[in-house]
Amino acid sequence: MRIINKTYSYYEHQYIENLYELLKLNILRNPDDTSFSFKNGNTLISKSFYDVYSDVINLSNYFYKNYKHEHIGLIGENSYNWIITYLAIVLSGNVCVVMDKDCDDKFVYFMKKSNTKTVYYSSKYCGFIEKLKYNSFVLEDTSLYINKGKRCKNKYLDNIDNNALCSLFFTSGTTGMNKAVMLSQKNIASDIYGASSLFKPNGSVISILPYHHAFGFITGVLKPFYYGKEVFINSSLKYITRDLKEFKPNTLFVVPLFIENFYKQIWKTAIKNKSDKKLDKAIALNKVLYSVGIDIRKTLFKDVRDFFGGNLEYIICGGAYLDKKYVKFFRNFGIEILNGYGITECSPVVSVNRNKYRRDGSIGIACRLDEVKIIDDEICVKGPNVMLGYYKDKKATSEVLKNGYFHTGDLGYIDKDGFIFITGRKKNIIILSNGENISPEEIEEELIRDKGVSEVVVSEKDDKLIAFIYPEEEFLNDKDYFDSLIYNYNKNKPKNHQIASVILRKTEFIKNSNKKIIRDKVMEE
Repeated sequence: MRIINKTYSYYEHQYIENLYELLKLNILRNPDDTSFSFKNGNTLISKSFYDVYSDVINLSNYFYKNYKHEHIGLIGENSYNWIITYLAIVLSGNVCVVMDKDCDDKFVYFMKKSNTKTVYYSSKYCGFIEKLKYNSFVLEDTSLYINKGKRCKNKYLDNIDNNALCSLFFTSGTTGMNKAVMLSQKNIASDIYGASSLFKPNGSVISILPYHHAFGFITGVLKPFYYGKEVFINSSLKYITRDLKEFKPNTLFVVPLFIENFYKQIWKTAIKNKSDKKLDKAIALNKVLYSVGIDIRKTLFKDVRDFFGGNLEYIICGGAYLDKKYVKFFRNFGIEILNGYGITECSPVVSVNRNKYRRDGSIGIACRLDEVKIIDDEICVKGPNVMLGYYKDKKATSEVLKNGYFHTGDLGYIDKDGFIFITGRKKNIIILSNGENISPEEIEEELIRDKGVSEVVVSEKDDKLIAFIYPEEEFLNDKDYFDSLIYNYNKNKPKNHQIASVILRKTEFIKNSNKKIIRDKVMEE
C-alpha cells in the first residue's frame, strides 16, 4: 500500500514548565472554545477553556486554604470533577495521590504506602470508603468546594516549585506489589511538550482509558487540552459505542485490548450480516487502488467508519504489544494506528510513531527532550520527564535510576532511522538449565497471530516451555487444533525454543486495571 512516509520537523508548541502554564495557555488563544464535554444522563454538558480555568483556580483556592503540603487521595470514574480536582490539588501545592476506582482490596495499602489520610472519591463507585476511618469527601460535591474557593486566594500559584513532588501514580503491578511513582509538574509538563512535538490530532478526542493510569490521564486528557482540542469524557466503557457514534472523534488513545476487540467486532458484524466475503473483496480492491494513488477508503468502508463516528483518523496505542496485522487492517479504512511506548516512571510517554512518519511493528521515535539508549539490550531513558523516584523506596529507585538513565526493564533495539523496537520484558526472560535465554513475548507474538488464539502466555515448568492459551470462542474445546498449531510452530524452531505442551484455558487470563495480563498469576490458577 502506498504511504507517504518520511521524516519532518517537530510540531512547534509553546514550551510549558508546569500545569498552571498549561491551564493558562488556552485562555490566551481560545477561551470560549469547548474544552471538555460529557453526558449527564441524556444531557450533553460542555465546558469552555475559560470554565476550566475558573473552576480549577477556585477549587485550588479551596485546597490551598484547607491543606498545606498534604497527600490527598483521588479515586473515582472518569469525570470532569476528577480532572479539575486533580489539577486543583496539584496547583495548591499539595500532592495528588491517584488511585484505581476498582482497588477495593488494595485501597488501604495504597493509603498507607503513600502516607495519605484524606481522600476525595466518587460515591457512585467507591462508597466503601465512607465506612473507613479517613478524612473523606465526595467528588459529587465539587461545585460546593468551588464556591467556597471563590472567597479565598491561592498564594502557591505565585511561586510554583516546578521540581517538587506533585503526584503519586501507582505502577500497574503485573509482577510484585505496586510502587508509588513520584512525578513533578516539570516531569508532566515536559512529557506533554515532548510527545506533542511528535504527534497532534486533527480534531476532537474521546477519553476512554481510566485516569488513574498515567497514559489515560496525562496523554488522553492533558495533551489534547494542550493542543486546544475538545475532549469528550467517556465515563463508562458500556457507553463507548454510543459515544463514538455521537461524538465522532478524530483521535482515540487506547491500549491494544481495545483494538483487538474492535477488530473482532468488525468481523462479527460482517459475518452476522453475511457480508464478510464482501469485506474481504473490498479490502483487496482497496489495496490495489491505493497502491496507484486512488483513495476511496472513506466511501468504500463507510459502514466500518460509521461504527467509529465517521471521522476517526488516528488511534494512538500503547501499554502493551500490538501485532502489526491490526495496524495494516485498520489502515484499509483510513484509520492509522500509531503505536507508542510509555511507562509511568517517564510521565509516561517515551516514544510514538508520527502522523506522517511511522514504521509498522515499532513503538516510534523518541520524544523531544528524551534521550533513549540501549544498554545491555535494555531500553533506557534520560530526560526531564523521568520520575523523581519511588516514594519511600530508595532501594527500588537505585535499581532503575543509574548514571542518569532510567532502566525500563524492556528489551529492544533502535534501527538506523531512530525507530525503537521492543523484543521482550527483562523480568519475563526464561533462563533454561543450559543457560539459554528465551523471550516468551517473541513466542507469544507468533502464536497470537493464529485465528484460534485469543490470549496466550508462555511460561516454563521443569525446564520446558509451556503455552497457556485462551482460545477464540469457536475453538474452546478443540484440543487437536492447538496440538497441530504447536506441532507446526515447533517444526522450524531450535530444540530449546520448542513448546513442550499446550494448556487450554476456559476463561480469560487475570488482568490488572490497565488490561495487562498478570503473569505471576498464570501458574497459580
